[in-house]
Amino acid sequence: MKTMTLVAKHLYFGLDPLRLRDGAERVLARVPGEGGRLPKVGLDALAEGLELDPRAGRAIVDKMVADGMLEPLAPDATEYVLTDRFRAIAQARIVEPLPRGDAQQLLTHCAEIAARFNRSATRNKYEIAAMAVYGAYMSRLTDLAELTIGITGRRRPPALRALIGRATAQTEGTAAIRAMFERRSSFLQVAFFKRIADMPRPFNVIFRAEG
Repeated sequence: MKTMTLVAKHLYFGLDPLRLRDGAERVLARVPGEGGRLPKVGLDALAEGLELDPRAGRAIVDKMVADGMLEPLAPDATEYVLTDRFRAIAQARIVEPLPRGDAQQLLTHCAEIAARFNRSATRNKYEIAAMAVYGAYMSRLTDLAELTIGITGRRRPPALRALIGRATAQTEGTAAIRAMFERRSSFLQVAFFKRIADMPRPFNVIFRAEG
């Protein structure tokens, strides 16, 4: 499993990443799993392990439930199953944020990659129609915890010559595109949309295919 990354100077559930990671590690150490099953923990033990203010603890735990870190045993329960995501946070590495200048350079590189992909990846049935950046980059933050790009695709025109071997299926095509970008930086996150207009606003288009 890929190691989760938390970004310094950014809050998660209102908590500093080091405090969150260390707290999650303490909770896991105190409630080991039994028989290969994921461990369970009560609300009070969670609040103690994460060093939460009792008055704010429930609200933070509810956010962790929504994020998939915890699964309540019942709708009104005060006991939770600790998920694999909770364990991943307990083992996460903490990195410095991405400076805006570096993010701008990375986006320029992504546009170049998109153009090269459309020219050369002829075995992929799909090509990149347009690409835009949205999310934290569109704020005034100088240090970013993530860099999110949205991609719209279109069917690649038929090749002039028949290709040898099997072309990609749709899911394989988008998976290849996602991996192509996300391996460039751990900060890059890729989402796919049918149209540019479907992307969360505000956004900035950084690439459009020719034709």
